[in-house]
Amino acid sequence: MIMIEINIDVAKPSENNFSSHHAKLFSIHNHVFTDPWDDSTIYFCDKEWNIGSISFGKVGKPVNCDSHFQVPDASNLRLKPSRFNVTLMFPSQTLAVIVNGADTIYLLETGERHSLNKWKILFKESVHVAGQAGVLLDSVQWIDGENRRLECLLASVEEVEGEVKEKHRSPWITVLSWITWISVDGKQWNVERTRSLEGSRPIDYATLDRQGQAVNIVAADVYRMTEDSVKPIDVGESLEDTAGQDESKSFYTWSQTESDLSVHLTIPDGLTKANLNIDISGTRLEVSVKNGIEMVKGNLHARVQVDACTWTLDGRRLEIFLQKVEESLWPTVIVGDSRGELVMSPELIDTIHARLAHLTSEDWNPNPDGKEKPYNSQMLEECDALDEEGTIIMRIDGDLHQITHKIIANNQFLFSTILTPDKAPAICLRHDVDGFLWQLSNTVLPAQCPWEHVGVLNAFGYVLASKQQKRFSSCSPDMSVAAIADSQRHIYLYKQEVSVLTPLRNRKTGQQIKSVAKQQVLSLDASPDVILGIKLTNSKMFIATEQKILVYVMKTDE
Repeated sequence: MIMIEINIDVAKPSENNFSSHHAKLFSIHNHVFTDPWDDSTIYFCDKEWNIGSISFGKVGKPVNCDSHFQVPDASNLRLKPSRFNVTLMFPSQTLAVIVNGADTIYLLETGERHSLNKWKILFKESVHVAGQAGVLLDSVQWIDGENRRLECLLASVEEVEGEVKEKHRSPWITVLSWITWISVDGKQWNVERTRSLEGSRPIDYATLDRQGQAVNIVAADVYRMTEDSVKPIDVGESLEDTAGQDESKSFYTWSQTESDLSVHLTIPDGLTKANLNIDISGTRLEVSVKNGIEMVKGNLHARVQVDACTWTLDGRRLEIFLQKVEESLWPTVIVGDSRGELVMSPELIDTIHARLAHLTSEDWNPNPDGKEKPYNSQMLEECDALDEEGTIIMRIDGDLHQITHKIIANNQFLFSTILTPDKAPAICLRHDVDGFLWQLSNTVLPAQCPWEHVGVLNAFGYVLASKQQKRFSSCSPDMSVAAIADSQRHIYLYKQEVSVLTPLRNRKTGQQIKSVAKQQVLSLDASPDVILGIKLTNSKMFIATEQKILVYVMKTDE
């Protein structure tokens, strides 16, 4: 184990303004910055906001550069209570992008990074996203004819009130800012376009297409585009986007008693009663914007008394009251429309419990000799539990402002990692007990899934579930080694295929086993021993603590 003394800068969350959105952005931050084009070098930000590096040459000895670039105004900005950590990414072999976590983004010319030279500022700009610059999630450069474009994706947290708070059902939201710069010569850069997206739940992963066409997000809720400086987002697009979220978020809510029913939905900004067309017949309900899109349309589950039905509009909140002809509980409002969410009142819950009373018993397993044995939840292990909210993987087109591809799964998101520099970071999802790695394709077709299966980490989902103190997970680019880092002290290495020195045979099949999987536990000899980040290459693992960067050599480079 090689140790290098480094004082890493660590931003602390604000005690006054803190939410699950803040917690997510702090937790996913890895203080070990990597260069996709050079896996022998890692970068860090020290307490003086110097961007330094540690690299390994052919001789195997570390070469330390204390400062390629010092982020300006460090002494003042470090004291800002609501700042995030400094983030660094490399969109090309000669460019770097830095966000100071407070209010500014920098584009730097690095030159050949092997030379350990100083970096030069090409462009800097204040980015007022929810009052701060947030963190840098992705950065990519691509060539479009004679122009060069640089795409950057930033994340921040915004506090919301009023109708926005009601819509998201939360006082905090995550805001993604998508910024596009353009240059002809690669020296002079100008902002060409800015776009914003927002979501009610924190993100697990967000990245851009390598050609700047779309943003790809993994989260527990759907994100939608809210601003575009080149192509304004109109009400129709907003409604269509909302209508397409039926599997992940309710388009409307409804409640009922045995005699009546109420439907609640939120209409877009700027609409009044005069803009709405609401038609209630005995067996049908239609809600639409005049000369616009239809929001709700279809046959009712049963007949209603038209004369007793009413609707009211309070701000953006539309309520439709339906009086049933026959007393009963409806399974749905509109036949075939699954976008509504039933909100159950205490009275309705009591009614349902009374109807199901004959199916329940106060005794545990009252019929133990029955053929169908009762199911015991204690038979489940923790790794068998599924995320209650599930995982939504979505691709949002930057010009259409809509989700073009969406996957809803109960597969837990484990981690993301860069496997190859010319593609977006891969994601690892749990499938049964294993971890499956999926790579985003550079060419996306409308009717084709943009994600390709590229590898498996055997039993990784199982072992990860047992680690209660886990902070980081990752794997090497060749997927031969995976690692789990606790929040303090311990790191668990899982090597997929290790050659055996003595012959082994499978007891059932008799087949000879040439390799086995092995686990190795590393206990850090460092104080403090809080782990701030890890990076795996095919031969080494880099580990960052507040005062040291440790390098563990897994195998010698050939």
